[in-house]
Amino acid sequence: MSKALEQRIEELYRKLHLLRAERDGLNKEAQRWAEKRDHIHEELRDLRSKIRSLKQKRDALNEEVKHLKSLREAILRRKKEILEEISKLRQEKNRIDAEKPSRSRSYLGNEIARIEWKIQTEPLPLDVERQLIDQVKALEIQMEFYRKIENIKNKIAELRREADRLKADTRSYHSRILEIAAQSQEFHMKMLKKIEEAKELKVKADEMHQRYTKNKDKIRAISLELKKILAEIQSIRDLLEERE
Repeated sequence: MSKALEQRIEELYRKLHLLRAERDGLNKEAQRWAEKRDHIHEELRDLRSKIRSLKQKRDALNEEVKHLKSLREAILRRKKEILEEISKLRQEKNRIDAEKPSRSRSYLGNEIARIEWKIQTEPLPLDVERQLIDQVKALEIQMEFYRKIENIKNKIAELRREADRLKADTRSYHSRILEIAAQSQEFHMKMLKKIEEAKELKVKADEMHQRYTKNKDKIRAISLELKKILAEIQSIRDLLEERE
């Protein structure tokens, strides 16, 4: 009977040795999976940092595009206002044209200059001088038509120059918007690529962790088995001691 128990102890020790070897192998394998998982996590942290950086750059460019669009919209509104002003000035010019004097501007100017010179240089009776002054006033009223027309033309020309400048600014803003939008899209595409890389790495990291967890589960099961074997060995030894 004692011999059978001793053989059982030897059998349990062989099993114990095999289980410890299996446990140690699983521990080493689990460590390898953990190291691979941790290495992937480091890569993921680096990727996420790059993704944040790309996102910040993309968002900054998008804000700049938004600002430029706002400026362009303001220019377009101003350009619309200018066109409306020009339209009103043309209408006013057409209205004034209906009151055009029969005499030309040059004639009126020469006539005013001639009469004023006469008033200044010739001794005239008071009533004649008054008549001449009244003539100048009448001619000046006619001259006012040409001054109004000239003022309107000058305003229209000035507004057209401003409209041309705004048109050039609009083209410049549009070109800049396209340029920045292209840069933003480039950063966005790079970011999406990094996100896909991160997703793939995350899958690998999860796979490594699952393998690590499975190994740990196996190790825990083996540890429980080892405890049972050790307990059985101890129980047999206690029995042998009692018999001795």
